[in-house]
Amino acid sequence: MPRDDFYKRIDQLASDFASSQIQIFRWLHQHPELAYQEYETSQYIQKHLKKLPNLEVKSPIANTGIKAVLHGEKPGPTVAIRADIDALPVKEETGLEYASNVKTDYNGQETCVAHVCGHDASTAAAIGTATILSQLHSELPGTVVFLFQPAEEGAPTGVDGGAMRMVQEGALKSPEVQAIFGFHANSTCFPGQVMIREGPTHASQDSIFIRIWGEQAHGSQPWSGKDPIVAGASLINSLQTLISREVDLQKGAAVITVGYFWGGIKVNIIPEGAEMGLTVRSLDEGNREILITRIKELAELKAEMHGCQAEVIYGQHYPLNVNNLDLYDKMLPTVERVAQGKNVLYYLSSTKSEDFSYFSQEIPGLYMYYGAAPCDRPLSESKPNHHPGFMVDEKALKFATRLECNLIYDCLRKI
Repeated sequence: MPRDDFYKRIDQLASDFASSQIQIFRWLHQHPELAYQEYETSQYIQKHLKKLPNLEVKSPIANTGIKAVLHGEKPGPTVAIRADIDALPVKEETGLEYASNVKTDYNGQETCVAHVCGHDASTAAAIGTATILSQLHSELPGTVVFLFQPAEEGAPTGVDGGAMRMVQEGALKSPEVQAIFGFHANSTCFPGQVMIREGPTHASQDSIFIRIWGEQAHGSQPWSGKDPIVAGASLINSLQTLISREVDLQKGAAVITVGYFWGGIKVNIIPEGAEMGLTVRSLDEGNREILITRIKELAELKAEMHGCQAEVIYGQHYPLNVNNLDLYDKMLPTVERVAQGKNVLYYLSSTKSEDFSYFSQEIPGLYMYYGAAPCDRPLSESKPNHHPGFMVDEKALKFATRLECNLIYDCLRKI
């Protein structure tokens, strides 16, 4: 089949699948599940994939994840796409007729659950891509691997995240994957637009927990104890000087945020201990190493100054995500063709994190956003990802699938 005819066939099949794809998206939206709880979601995805011709479905991987392999009839390389399937512990406030009403347990507390990050859209788009390419497998010059990944939004404490586990369990092996794509809905641009960049896209992320141990005392006689809250407050103020004075911000942005700080239960009792939780982001690996080292040193020093002791615990780590330059150069013409040039937007590196980085550390990766902001209102009224009012315009689904199919086909031909 001539190349232009193949592209036209993609467009036709995407149009044919559009109404079914919307129903898939709405089901996923109404049935969100948190990290490693995506059992119903996984079964639903598998039900669709197993109906497709020429597609080999492998599950489970990484507990609730799915790997599906499509072998083209022509020889060639192997390319993968990743779609994340988990949701967030957030109460949806969109007013949609198919809004989520799901509640579940999160860290011992009841919480609402919603797809306010757009993973339902990315999953529906990837199912569309598998549906189309499975019908065109006779023209595919190589193999396509579909990875439906759990736990992108952060795994439970003490458990590895979804991308790390998928890599550890062989998601990129058998067959050996040569390149991987990540796609994500974004509410800062409209359907039909694509956001892409070369080089670093997402900062590394480290969760750090600091426990400060002092000596309990009556609040009326603070001199009779050692106050971990005062020590912790002093530490919080000093942490920001690491950003402003000790890392080279010319190399890339860096952030330290204390997400929580607590200690004690009564106003007139100085507690024995206090704890804080930090998220540390960096767009430069050298800066990250400085921050990780100096946070521990500063915590121990500040605690000692106040007669206390500090315990520093390192939690989950996401590496810096970097778009492969060679893959970017090869695939940019495809993005420009599908999005018609003017709709290709170039974004700045983000201090947000993405565990897609575990894939792109192993093989060349390319991560991009597709526009999902509602078309019936000004862009300024579109709510950001993770906001209770975040919404995906369903026009984005068909476009995302067309983009994925074109990129995969062209990548199989070029690498």
